[in-house]
Amino acid sequence: MKKGLAILLVVMFIVSLSFTGCGTSKDTVNTEGQAAVQTTAVQESNAAPEGKEVSIKLWIYPMIQGVNGDGNGEFDDWAKDRAKQFTNKNPKAKFEFEVLNWQNSLEKVDVAVAAGSPPDLLYTVNNFGGVSKYGKMEALEPIDDYLTQDDWNDYSTAIQAAMKYGDKSYLWPWLKLVSAIAVNMDIVKERKAESLIPLNNELRDWTYDEFLTAARALTFSRSGKNQPDVYGYGVQGKDSMFYNYLFAVANGGSILDPTFKQYTFKSEESIDGLNFLFDLVNKYKVVPEGAAGLTWQAVHDMFIKQQIAMIPYTAEMVDEAKKAPKPFTVEFVAPPHAAGKPITAWNNVGGFIVFRQDDAYKKDKVMEFGKLLTNAENSKILNVIGCFPARNSAGNIYPADNTLMEYLGKLSNYGNSGFSRAFGLIAVPDWEIEMQAFLLKEKTAEQILDDLGVKANEALAK
Repeated sequence: MKKGLAILLVVMFIVSLSFTGCGTSKDTVNTEGQAAVQTTAVQESNAAPEGKEVSIKLWIYPMIQGVNGDGNGEFDDWAKDRAKQFTNKNPKAKFEFEVLNWQNSLEKVDVAVAAGSPPDLLYTVNNFGGVSKYGKMEALEPIDDYLTQDDWNDYSTAIQAAMKYGDKSYLWPWLKLVSAIAVNMDIVKERKAESLIPLNNELRDWTYDEFLTAARALTFSRSGKNQPDVYGYGVQGKDSMFYNYLFAVANGGSILDPTFKQYTFKSEESIDGLNFLFDLVNKYKVVPEGAAGLTWQAVHDMFIKQQIAMIPYTAEMVDEAKKAPKPFTVEFVAPPHAAGKPITAWNNVGGFIVFRQDDAYKKDKVMEFGKLLTNAENSKILNVIGCFPARNSAGNIYPADNTLMEYLGKLSNYGNSGFSRAFGLIAVPDWEIEMQAFLLKEKTAEQILDDLGVKANEALAK
């Protein structure tokens, strides 16, 4: 997987084939997943003269390189290929593509929205908060009128939850990204710590105490000096907050109640889970110094250089480790959880959101393209970046003997969709600011959860 993809635990798209927006009635899905009928009159109002030109602007990320994802070509080649599929039926359609970078993309999109010039279609992931942020701003077009009942039924309940803000659906889901703990087995063997890694458990799960024991064993000085030069685990305070706050959720905490109407993150469970993370950094010192100021990229690079033994990552790390300056072997295990609590995995859903359209005909065409991008056939390319299709009908896109993806597929069943969906309610920078203050001992767990609650309640009140 491209480095930036795992940065934000991010990435994905999905759905079915075309909708022309002309003359025939069709079944659609409302926000509760029940079939509704869009009238012929509504569709006819969106009709346009034969051959009307329409221009569609798509912003994506550097995830898939080349038409087939083989690394030969540009990062928008695959999207341009899908545009050719679209123009086979819509010859007057024109496209403008932009590949965003992972460092400042969120700010760039915010500026474009504020200026009234966002793209028509934007790739986003749950932990970017795009659905919640722009849905709350009423800057998005709901996709409910373009979903058939078959479309809706093709998604799991976790995917369905990721599509929504309030009672409307805004995301054309494409993929499900599953992260786990990537373990450098060369370091494990160097430390004779094989028995501490839960590879023999069916789901490779372990408790906080078991994880801490392994992290301490994998923190050492290879050079023989007093200060460690290899650390058991990687923590960063500058981005990828999704990983850090899972320690609260895996201890039984929840950002919102089951109705998604009340902030509940300030609980004993959440506080204890965050304090375990704090102790990893400040008490046991099993993470690199200065964690609050580290970026995900810095932690990633330290793992590649074999200065960190374990980090959250996606399946693509297997290939990255093979290409490292000093290649090493990687195995994946589940994120740790509190004793007596269920396994909680890092699942993230990615797809496309449609910004507000003034022209009804163009809206139909943008929706049609979003649906084509994410249909079952066009989801099969996701195997090149180690992701799973959001659409069930895409089937198993990995060989039967790919044991890693078989394992990650099982682990994905333990993803906490409530966590990923609620995470987007609060702006990413706010999550980061509070985590940095916490890791720097400027605020307690109780204080940051209070401050995050203010942000959450402001969003819930709108």
